Amino acid sequence: MKGDHNKKNFRFDEGLEILDMVVSSRGNSNATPDENGNSSSMVQECSNEYCVSDEDYLAMIQEYIFPSWVEWILITLHLLVFVVGLVGNALVCVSVYRNHSMRTVTNYFIVNLAFADFLVILVCLPPTVLWDVTETWFFGSALCKLVLYFQSVSVSVSVLTLTFISIDRWYAICHPLSFKSTAASSKGTILLIWAVSLVIVLPEAVVLDTRQNVPLDMVYLTDCTYTWPEANTRCYQLFLLVSLYVAPFLLMAVAYYQIAKVLWNRNIPGSSETNHYQSRTTVTSSHRNGGTTCRLVTVNPSCEGQIQSRRKAAKMLIAVVVIFGICYFPVHLINALRYTVGLPQTKVTTFFSLVSHWLCYANSSINPIIYNFMNAKFRKEFQNFLCCWCCRKPNLTRSENTTTGARYRFTTSVTQMENINLTTIERT
Repeated sequence: MKGDHNKKNFRFDEGLEILDMVVSSRGNSNATPDENGNSSSMVQECSNEYCVSDEDYLAMIQEYIFPSWVEWILITLHLLVFVVGLVGNALVCVSVYRNHSMRTVTNYFIVNLAFADFLVILVCLPPTVLWDVTETWFFGSALCKLVLYFQSVSVSVSVLTLTFISIDRWYAICHPLSFKSTAASSKGTILLIWAVSLVIVLPEAVVLDTRQNVPLDMVYLTDCTYTWPEANTRCYQLFLLVSLYVAPFLLMAVAYYQIAKVLWNRNIPGSSETNHYQSRTTVTSSHRNGGTTCRLVTVNPSCEGQIQSRRKAAKMLIAVVVIFGICYFPVHLINALRYTVGLPQTKVTTFFSLVSHWLCYANSSINPIIYNFMNAKFRKEFQNFLCCWCCRKPNLTRSENTTTGARYRFTTSVTQMENINLTTIERT
């Protein structure tokens, strides 16, 4: 799901054509004995110019899979995503764990999103980069199923988490009295998200397998791809496109549109999540006139601050959704075109396919950057944690000095008290 499992590299079509011709020439040629009567391992009679020895043939394949300068750039970009993604998503989880005031329903979902991104970067990015560059799956059939299945699970978890965040915010802001979200309910929802994600992409754990692209007994150019008919692949890809991209984003677009209308057009704070930050005072006075009851609602000065806080949170969540949509749009578009109208395999389309794979992984490292720039609490926790990590030794030294000073003051005080007691005894 984080990329097409039938992808090819810049030189893939040309390389396979050459390799097929080599294999064909080797199979159709007859070895001739040398002057001593022994058959030579070098093919002497060939039907075309691609007749080579085993050593030359292997050297040609190794040269073919060696990264080009463009692929070295992609490797560098993936390395940047790997470092930033691991550090950033780990900081998100640690920040919420360290700061009890940040353990809100929305932040629980954000931690779930960060956890999925952390695992997919750690487990899936390295083998996938090697596969993209060398056009060879080196890790066998079992990891072919496991790694790519987990990639698809992480995509599903991310989409469903963002969807449930939008639904939770929609209820909390647009209908604060009809639904109350709690930490317990959010944890149950997170478990449901993982269960649904494990099931919805289960076919990938069954039908993915390794396949050799050349009829030779070697690991080079081994692919990890679907083993069922092309028609099934087409239906499955369209199902994923609708269920994990089109439908969720339509739902999130409607939810955040209504949230924006409430937060920017009406001064209604509304809260279903933060009881200790309640900012409304309701004074009820009953005037029995024709059976009607009038309620006077007055708003505390802190309401405006709460509205501004909710607006900032909404902006951050909308930014996360928009970035997710942008990063995953190219790969969904390429897959949709490939399995519907048929996308020709050219150097241009292959280049965009590789870039789309990188964008999918880049999305996993962008979210912590968004939190840092658009959420003051996350930014403060990031800074505190990094400062503590970088300045750990000086802090320990200051702590030891403080402890030593305290012990000295305590010893001095005890000594003075003992002197006072001795003086009192002598006077007595």
